[in-house]
Amino acid sequence: MLAVNVVPAGAENTAKGKLTVDGKTVEIKHVLAYSQPGFFDKKKKDVVVLMCDAPVTVEVAKEPMGIYDQVKAGKLHCVRHTIDADKKVISFEVSHNRFKMTVGGGSSFQVFEPKAVTGSSISGRSFTKSPQKSGFDDVSYSYDITFSADISAPQSKKVGTKLPADGGDTWKAYLAYNKKVKSMDIKEMRKMVPPDEAKNMSDEELKMMKELAVAMMPKNPKFVEGYINGDKGVLFITDHAGKEKRYCTIDMKKEKGEWVVGKQSCSDNPEE
Repeated sequence: MLAVNVVPAGAENTAKGKLTVDGKTVEIKHVLAYSQPGFFDKKKKDVVVLMCDAPVTVEVAKEPMGIYDQVKAGKLHCVRHTIDADKKVISFEVSHNRFKMTVGGGSSFQVFEPKAVTGSSISGRSFTKSPQKSGFDDVSYSYDITFSADISAPQSKKVGTKLPADGGDTWKAYLAYNKKVKSMDIKEMRKMVPPDEAKNMSDEELKMMKELAVAMMPKNPKFVEGYINGDKGVLFITDHAGKEKRYCTIDMKKEKGEWVVGKQSCSDNPEE
């Protein structure tokens, strides 16, 4: 396990540690944290901690593809932990240009050891229990980072102009995307993946990606309300999967005059 010095108590937005991918190590020196509605229970709060070798703003960190270009260019390498109210890692991401795709998901091998967690700050140690392998390209990675950071409070997404009762063009764009993902073949799937990633992915890997995307996609989405604010939008929808009802939040963004789908999250409780 990589040795890391402990961050002094009371330090704000400091990180010290290492991320090693395919035998090459980068020093992690920057951290930010922000809270968001709980993934499994929106009445609670999750804290997202982003640890990188170069500085990133909270605004960029929250964007679904915010750090993508810098990562692919080899200018940024990061570890992201989403930590729930029980101080457990419920999801993680490791972003590095050595991977075909960002490594992420849920894993008991990605650990957060809390030192102090309050409503306004978080500190502790994030690490892998042992060297791990990326799912798509079998590249080894490990990290061990100690950090302390202030937590940026969540901002309400219900800002801007409220969409009409039928959801307007923004809702139509989401429905078209939802239908397309569920029905597309491998050739179409390859077109949706960034070119520099698609060229290195096999059909089997793309098939796995599609299956994962479909599994996470709302099955029977119903529009509740939505807002647009400039070139950004948000949709609040419900989804009935069998007897269970889920509440989903869909981030939208206008590119070249068309609405495209960004981050999607669903839980058992509506977002406040």
